[in-house]
Amino acid sequence: MASSALAEPRDNDRNRVLADWARERKVDLAPLDPGQRAVLVAALRFLQFVGAVPALRRMVGYMLSNCGMDLSSPMVAAVVNRSEQAVRKARQIPPARFWSRLQRPQRGHAAAKLAAADVGPVARFLATHKKCSVAELLTFIKATFGVELDRLTLRRFLKRYGLGCLREDTVEDAPLLSAAPSTAALSS
Repeated sequence: MASSALAEPRDNDRNRVLADWARERKVDLAPLDPGQRAVLVAALRFLQFVGAVPALRRMVGYMLSNCGMDLSSPMVAAVVNRSEQAVRKARQIPPARFWSRLQRPQRGHAAAKLAAADVGPVARFLATHKKCSVAELLTFIKATFGVELDRLTLRRFLKRYGLGCLREDTVEDAPLLSAAPSTAALSS
């Protein structure tokens, strides 16, 4: 009887912490079972203790994502204050790779896939293949430089170096440079 009297104030405190957090983050706690709630309270308390240490926040997010408690990505994202996309990506990373990323975090943006030195061969290809499709240009870049690009990255590269005019299009009208959705004829 005495142990239950001691546990009740702790349970009330935990429930209050979780309810306050859920109200602040607009999170629905109804689908959670008592075990999931306990794990969330422990994570919130730990994050409150460590404060703004980014590596520990990422570690908690990774552990919550992979602890086997079936916590959803939006729930984990709300706990660690990250985007759902970041949580989903982290969930797929193997532990060894996550650990190495945690030890040596990347700073800034990822390195560019194509360098300024690659402009010449791309310009030559565009000048000799004026009616090439986007797929043909992407295939050329993959074969020449060993780099896979998406359409947006290609468009940014061509725009940065003014290469859109080499396709018998004006820069404004170049399908590779326009923000409008492409047609099937251009992307095939």
